[in-house]
Amino acid sequence: MILAATGSFQNGYHLEFAVEDSAIAHRLCDKLAPHDIFANISTADSHVRVYIKDSESICNLLALVGANQSLYKLNDQIAMRSVMNATNRRANCDNANIAKQIQTSTKQVEIISALDLKKLPEDLRQTALARLENPDATMDELAQILGISKSGTLHRMKKLTQSQGS
Repeated sequence: MILAATGSFQNGYHLEFAVEDSAIAHRLCDKLAPHDIFANISTADSHVRVYIKDSESICNLLALVGANQSLYKLNDQIAMRSVMNATNRRANCDNANIAKQIQTSTKQVEIISALDLKKLPEDLRQTALARLENPDATMDELAQILGISKSGTLHRMKKLTQSQGS
């Protein structure tokens, strides 16, 4: 016999049933499994609980028992979280790329500043000057400034940064 059922969706997904004993808990899990509802059993504090923490399983349970209003609300929350997570991942990726670009650019400017630009071949001198004049530029932007491909710019920059001891 199920004694109580509770659910929460604030900080994650959690739905649980308090049951009389572990035999009932196991039977309940067995009854839910064919409906793609994957539940676990907790016996903490001498209470037996069947709990579900997977949003898809909770949605399947809500659909199974006909709790359509709750199902719609949960699906809205899942969709909203998905959009927010995707946005955060994109922002984190962009921030990491910007930080990496700034770090690389700063290192390049330091190395180029230490070089005797007069001793460099003309193509490398142009690249070095372009970097010094545009420390915040991306490789694509430097390539446009120089009128060459990005791979050509990367190749020249690699030569410049490797010629640090020259």
